[in-house]
Amino acid sequence: MADNEAVYGLTKDGFRRKRLPEILADINKRVADRLGVEIQTGSNSLFGQLHGVYAYEIADLWEQAEDAYNAMYPNTATGVSLANAAGLAGIVPVAGTKSMLTATCYGTDGTSIPYGARIASSAQNGSTWSCIEDDAAITSSKAIYAALVIRGDIVAGSAYQLTVNDVETSYTAVDKDTAVIVLNALSKKVGSDSIKTSIDNNVLSIRASSARSAFRISAKGLTITSIGSPIRFQCINIGAIDPDTGTVTSIVTTTPGWSAVNNEYPTDVGQDAESDVALRQRWNRSLYARASAMTDAISAGIKDNIIGVNDCTTYENNTDEVDSDGRPPHSVEVVVDGGEDAAIAQEIWRLKAGGIDTYGSESALASDVKGMLHTIHFNRPDRIKIWLKVTVSKNPDRDLAPSAASDIAKALLAKGQAQTMGEDVVLQRYFAAVFQAAPGVGYISLTATSGDTAGTYRTDNIDISLRQIAVFDAARIEVNVS
Repeated sequence: MADNEAVYGLTKDGFRRKRLPEILADINKRVADRLGVEIQTGSNSLFGQLHGVYAYEIADLWEQAEDAYNAMYPNTATGVSLANAAGLAGIVPVAGTKSMLTATCYGTDGTSIPYGARIASSAQNGSTWSCIEDDAAITSSKAIYAALVIRGDIVAGSAYQLTVNDVETSYTAVDKDTAVIVLNALSKKVGSDSIKTSIDNNVLSIRASSARSAFRISAKGLTITSIGSPIRFQCINIGAIDPDTGTVTSIVTTTPGWSAVNNEYPTDVGQDAESDVALRQRWNRSLYARASAMTDAISAGIKDNIIGVNDCTTYENNTDEVDSDGRPPHSVEVVVDGGEDAAIAQEIWRLKAGGIDTYGSESALASDVKGMLHTIHFNRPDRIKIWLKVTVSKNPDRDLAPSAASDIAKALLAKGQAQTMGEDVVLQRYFAAVFQAAPGVGYISLTATSGDTAGTYRTDNIDISLRQIAVFDAARIEVNVS
């Protein structure tokens, strides 16, 4: 074989496929050599027609051989072949997961919420959620809200008692006391950083600052008219479904004693089934996940092993001083979006180095191999609501589709939802999404603002800190076509 002769098939440089022109040329040459005469191989000749049919079939076989070769490697395999190749490294594709949220269920003390009871978002085409607790109940032994009133007149010398988390508070009425005076005296003693109180229309409202601050409550001389208890619900659909707080307010499964529901806390957002691109990226991260005592290992372990985690970043302070971000000396800070607290704490404990402290405002217990418990700290990103307002005008040389406004809104939402923790909202990056969604656009004016309510829209980029994440919603995207 000559040095310059092409080699096809499996070679030391990988697989080289013989393509249709080379196949057809080789067939023509082989037939001519066998017959010993020059043959006509033009497209209108008999040999040209026959050889063309054979060559296409042989080319298909070469293509299948190349696909079989590529199916062995993560960078070239797709679909089931990629999943099988990943299995060789002990990596299983992640199935889609469902979002979960803690909803406050309001009603009469002692009301049971059936397993599978459903609630729904009040928004159009909103999501539906199912109760996943076996013994869920609206109960004063686990409340994040309680409403109390005084029945009847205030009698001097009467004792009014309120017990919160086994701490008893009492007040004895004197002449000319009113319900507001009695309730105010009790509320001042009950209120704290984790429990807030208010009085409106002779009703004392007690509310926890978070679902993790649930309290036990009982009363004498007062009547508990309503209780709000935190109950876990799971979305009935798979995917990254993240309703705005305060929008899941409809009770689908009516139950006596259950009067209202509200999602007052951020959702643990699920995820779509893992794509080929995501699986390849996780394959690459697996190199870090097999290690320990390193920030990349902690992030990779949390992303890959804990259901519901959307993003995770780990920072370290390896100095002997508190760093500029407030991390203590020789500590790690893990910022996690999504996932259960206990699972996150356990994974951090498994992967962090011994003697290294953890930093953050959130905490959960993790157990070691001997069953001893350790408090692990981490952070949740602050969710910064982003509002977008875009005005587009038509390109005079091209028509603008009637659905341009909705197409642009969907494209902006998809682009925004792809933002990661700590990533600034750079408005220039959104222009391409608008042009791709509506090719007939000739001019774009894009402004943005942030906050729970829309402030002043500006053309400036929005800075997002390392402990924040920009969140987008269709209801906060306004598109005008001029």
